[in-house]
Amino acid sequence: MVKEVSLEKMLSDATENFTTGFMCSESVLEVLNRHYELGIGEEAIAMSTGFPYGFGDGGNVCGAVAGATMALGKVFGRTVKGDPAFKKCIDIVRELNDDVAAVYSTNICPELIKDYDFYDPERKTHCTNIVHVVIKSFAKIMERECGVAVK
Repeated sequence: MVKEVSLEKMLSDATENFTTGFMCSESVLEVLNRHYELGIGEEAIAMSTGFPYGFGDGGNVCGAVAGATMALGKVFGRTVKGDPAFKKCIDIVRELNDDVAAVYSTNICPELIKDYDFYDPERKTHCTNIVHVVIKSFAKIMERECGVAVK
């Protein structure tokens, strides 16, 4: 893992990802993986493909939040049954969810985009802003918990 990240560069890269072919979950996970050097393989990016629009348009959590949750799981999750590390991971993921809800009153995709026509460029801009909030929350958590400086 790196010692420092550029928030401006992460936001720029996420915007570029999200506006040129990746969906929100893929954009977030790819940027966090690359900038933090999390060691997540391409298969995990592929695994995040089904998360946008509330898990395959299912009306659930925002894909950007889901992508960041995967990245937090990589850093704070467990691989051993019964490992109590899950508690810290759950608490940190809750913090990320709460950060998004503090700005948008929800983290549920259909509620986040209810005022937009899905194909309207304004919806894409709105979702880009959500992606940015998610990345900022992740950066705040990583700075506090892992000492990765945010510049």
